[in-house]
Amino acid sequence: MLKEDCSKESNMFGLPAHYRPRQGSALWRSPLHNWEERLVEAIERAPARTSKVFFRADDVGAGSRAFEALCRLFQHHNVPLAMSVVPAWLSLARQRQLFECAPLEEPLWGWHQHGWRHVNWQRSGKKAEFGDHRPFEKQWRDIWQGRQKMLSVFQEHFIPVFTPPWNRLSAYTIKILQQLDFRAVSVTKPLPKGQNAGVGLKNLRVQVDLHTRKGKDRELDFQSLLEELMTALGRKEPSGIVIHHQRMTPFAFRFLDKLLHLLEDHRQVAFLSLREMFEEEDE
Repeated sequence: MLKEDCSKESNMFGLPAHYRPRQGSALWRSPLHNWEERLVEAIERAPARTSKVFFRADDVGAGSRAFEALCRLFQHHNVPLAMSVVPAWLSLARQRQLFECAPLEEPLWGWHQHGWRHVNWQRSGKKAEFGDHRPFEKQWRDIWQGRQKMLSVFQEHFIPVFTPPWNRLSAYTIKILQQLDFRAVSVTKPLPKGQNAGVGLKNLRVQVDLHTRKGKDRELDFQSLLEELMTALGRKEPSGIVIHHQRMTPFAFRFLDKLLHLLEDHRQVAFLSLREMFEEEDE
């Protein structure tokens, strides 16, 4: 793609012409050959069923150029976006920044809790804020503090869903969420059997993570992403697609815009909000 075309893509979403994130996946550095045609083909090849999709934006807590562009994109398509907010990041200035981009009264946004501080407490292994290495009391304090902050900032717009940083939690975490009246979690994997039985704690699973991909071969990673999307669209249950706006390049915005457009035109795809998923399952 020509340099001037990339500049136009940036300006479409209100980004500076030479915008680049501080970190990001190799996949999104620049457009791949025939990426639009390949995406169209993947959507068309998805199994023919009524697909239900929801989008989740992680690590929300401060306004930025990328966050502004993301909000404009979802407002343009009129598609709901589950905002996964890190409570400890919400200073008064940052609250104003958020609501300038995503007005609190606007029904598109699903404000819910993303841990407390987004800090890794694991002494070894994969990162987690609420993993096996944290005792019950400390987890309870942090989740309670986060919930109180979310209620004070978002009030009736707060949705009692908990997305743990890095999509990992422990048995302690599940017990605490039950005690604090959360109605759902949102992670990548199924919850261990028996831990959510009979308590109304749902798992709003996500199947596709767009922007934290670690593949070094861009072509292989793009093909893997397309296959993940096809699989997600073929599921009977709602499928979640995760966004990390801080990592999005102009190409990543272009791809997401095209994906939303294609899903809108696909008659069998329905976009769900967090509240709609609760209501649908409770009927």
